[in-house]
Amino acid sequence: MFHKLHRQMTFFCSLVTGAILIGLSTVCLLFARHSIVQTGYTTFQKELGAVLTNLQSQRYIPHQWLKQMQEQHHFMIFLYDNGEPLYFERMLGEEQKALRDAALEKADPNIFQSSEGLFAQHEEFLLPISAKERYYASAGYLTHENGRISFIILYGLTHQTGQLSRLTVLIFGADLVTLALLVLFSWLFTGRMLLPLETSQKKQRQFVAAASHELRAPLAVILSGLESAGKAQHEDERRHFLSLIRQEGKRMQHLISDMLLLANTDAHGMPLHIETLLPDDFLLSVYEKYEQLALSKQISLQFLVPECDCTPIRADRERLTQLFSILLDNAISYTPAGGKVLLLLTQVKGQTTFAVADDGPVIPDEEKSRIFDRFYRADKSHTDCEHFGLGLSTALEIAKAHHGRLTVKNPSDCPHLADIFPQETGVVFLFRCPDERA
Repeated sequence: MFHKLHRQMTFFCSLVTGAILIGLSTVCLLFARHSIVQTGYTTFQKELGAVLTNLQSQRYIPHQWLKQMQEQHHFMIFLYDNGEPLYFERMLGEEQKALRDAALEKADPNIFQSSEGLFAQHEEFLLPISAKERYYASAGYLTHENGRISFIILYGLTHQTGQLSRLTVLIFGADLVTLALLVLFSWLFTGRMLLPLETSQKKQRQFVAAASHELRAPLAVILSGLESAGKAQHEDERRHFLSLIRQEGKRMQHLISDMLLLANTDAHGMPLHIETLLPDDFLLSVYEKYEQLALSKQISLQFLVPECDCTPIRADRERLTQLFSILLDNAISYTPAGGKVLLLLTQVKGQTTFAVADDGPVIPDEEKSRIFDRFYRADKSHTDCEHFGLGLSTALEIAKAHHGRLTVKNPSDCPHLADIFPQETGVVFLFRCPDERA
């Protein structure tokens, strides 16, 4: 689905941007064409004026002078003295004669007739010979003391046509290159836009699959327990199966509560009831809740706080208790008998840091970035039914809601824990949040 959508979005983006690009290029080309044509016509009129001024000042028109005028101003000049063609017209080739005849045919015949009171009269017009061959033409007459000189002057537009062709090729060639780059950019850009959606859908599928798997086990126990309880012949057996059903029901309730909490956090954020807490008193209350559980599993639970007065923090007591309950529950579950778990509090430069450290199995570096994923377990063989892989995800969301950071490290990476955990084992969860002064 996403691959098809990726192609469609790339095509649509390329089509829209390409149409805009070609439209703008066409408008620019039209303006440039108009400017080139206008400049060419202005140049023609300017050169024509210079030629006519020189022509009117000549009493005699030698061939050398005419040749110089044609080469200097890029004109083809045809002259008639009192209606008779000058002698050098005999030197014209067939192509030049054809151009002259075409200009004479298009020019107004009356333009060569003298008008009373006028010493000069002429008109300019465009003379198209073919799609690639065009001329600006001027036809008229001049009067001087020796009589009247009629003229036809042609100014070739081959260079202008070539200039327009090169400009068209350049603009649309640049458009093709730009369009190719736009297609590439659209492909990469839409792919980058769709990546979070594709990742989200993939995680959603994994979440649903994992949740279904986790719910299937307690449901199977409940259904088999109901069937066994119905067949039980003794009250003790019935009570045993009902107790199993109750335990599995509580497990399902706990799992569903975690799932709803994470879903609501994704949709609306986690609601907090903020109050002022003394971090050392708070951590002591958490320690007292888990002291007996640790002793029952032959685990040493230790508690370290600064000797000086601690700066208060602003936090939700219930959510923060939930966070440390998750961390301590994991630490005690994964720490072997005879091991130790440490609760540590430090405050430096407006930042409060809580640490939960243990000397249980080390989490590999490649697993540390994934242990906060939902339903993920670093230890695939761990069979403790109380853990679903949602605890650390919930703890991370609580930390984010408090504008804090929850990270995991090895004890060897924490200098202040090197003396307490000298061996290359253990896990440290660090929760940092701003204190009340920040």
